[in-house]
Amino acid sequence: MQSLIDYLEAAPLKDGQKVLALTFMHGSRRRLEERLGQLQTLKRRADCSTIDSFAWRLVRRWLSLAATLGFADIEPNQYERVCDAAGALLQIKEVCGWVAASFPVLLVDEAQDMTANRLRLVEGLASRLEVFAAADEFQCLNEELRPNPACAWLAQVCDAEELTQPRRTNIAELMDAAAAIRKGEPPKSGKAFAVALTPKPPLAGAWLNGNLGWYGGGKSVAVITPTLGTFAQATVTWAAQNKTTRGSGPYSILWEESESKAATSFLDKIALQDMNDIPSVIALLTATGDLRATQDLADWMDTQRRTLAKTAFSNEEIEKAIEQGFAQRRRVRKGEGSGWRGMTVHGAKNREFDNVIVLWPAAIGGSDDQKRRLLYNAVTRAKERCLVLVQAKANLGRAPFA
Repeated sequence: MQSLIDYLEAAPLKDGQKVLALTFMHGSRRRLEERLGQLQTLKRRADCSTIDSFAWRLVRRWLSLAATLGFADIEPNQYERVCDAAGALLQIKEVCGWVAASFPVLLVDEAQDMTANRLRLVEGLASRLEVFAAADEFQCLNEELRPNPACAWLAQVCDAEELTQPRRTNIAELMDAAAAIRKGEPPKSGKAFAVALTPKPPLAGAWLNGNLGWYGGGKSVAVITPTLGTFAQATVTWAAQNKTTRGSGPYSILWEESESKAATSFLDKIALQDMNDIPSVIALLTATGDLRATQDLADWMDTQRRTLAKTAFSNEEIEKAIEQGFAQRRRVRKGEGSGWRGMTVHGAKNREFDNVIVLWPAAIGGSDDQKRRLLYNAVTRAKERCLVLVQAKANLGRAPFA
């Protein structure tokens, strides 16, 4: 951010120009949008987007050209193909110049999560735009991205500046624990960071409720687990049904699910016909109780009726519209704020919470290095406190705890 400020002071944006900010996931997009909105130098002249969303904007603008490059009949939910097409388009100087006219500066956050086709998109933009990129290879959880293509490319094209000062927290115990995990050393328990052995879900649930009772009021809290298995689910279920001996609880934690899974679960609740008229579809959706999904689809069908005179829709058309509606929820979801929620480590990436409780089950796949990355990503979501509840005693003598 400071490098961006320095650059813009030396080379101010012209009328109509903005800074383009791209990142891989919507959590980091919202955080990036918030940070850029605080810069007086920009005065809100920034356009924040996920790489996938920007790729679709580019392909949609140059649809005919994309077709000549072999990307005909492309759909917005074909994410990999859309990014392939956008990367191909940005190898053409006229397309890249069209982007550069509006966005002379590119910010890329969480660059370590970029796959090769998304990296190609950024490489194309780098031929015309001034690029500022942030990447931490250790926070990449995709084992297929090792060695990391983005970090390798950045090492070739620039002299990287290593940032060592944490920005999410200034709590020494949290910073020390994260540093130890990263180095492969045992993290030390204290007050702000603690590791506890909880072999049974009722014990873990009691720890969870006690922590929420003491430190959860008015705070944002994330219950994070590497894998949403029996231990994590049983722990949260116990917490929602019981009190501790000191009266904490019961407390409910709702597990987050991806928009694609949410759309699939929603579609399983409705019985569509091969062809469906508007009143019958609205009746089916109303019965689910999801007012937002009902309204989104009703608005879409009404637009189709007014613009195309359509009054009946195929099963496939309805399903596609519902899936796009759920995907839109992810794009417009606001920041964390207060509130309690449960999620996997992958779902927590690029987000931050006041209080983090990690449920570490007995069995976790992957190498020791992968386990350290998983715990590191979970612990570094915390701004004030982090409690790690470990199911198996044997795990305390293995990575990532030893």
